[in-house]
Amino acid sequence: MTDCNTYKVQKGDTLSEIGEWFHVPWKELQRLNDIENPDVIVPGQRLRLSDDDSVCRTYTVRSGDTLSEIGERFHVRWKPLAHYNGILDPDVIRTGQTLCIPLG
Repeated sequence: MTDCNTYKVQKGDTLSEIGEWFHVPWKELQRLNDIENPDVIVPGQRLRLSDDDSVCRTYTVRSGDTLSEIGERFHVRWKPLAHYNGILDPDVIRTGQTLCIPLG
């Protein structure tokens, strides 16, 4: 099962962009993760997104799904959906794969 209350930082991420995607103020991300300098996060670092698991829902990919269709269904753009789920090739998603989709 995918844990949608944590996020694995990727190259180029910032707290403000992560916060914007997950609808969490960057200062809250900083607090939740005891980050001294909000300008310093590193790829591979795991960030807690909330105290109560309320920022995301999971979606299990079904046969025939595409990222763009999933994005339309949940009112999110497919490019950030791919990025924040660590999908390198947006044309390749697998049936049964679990995606984290932000609430809000």
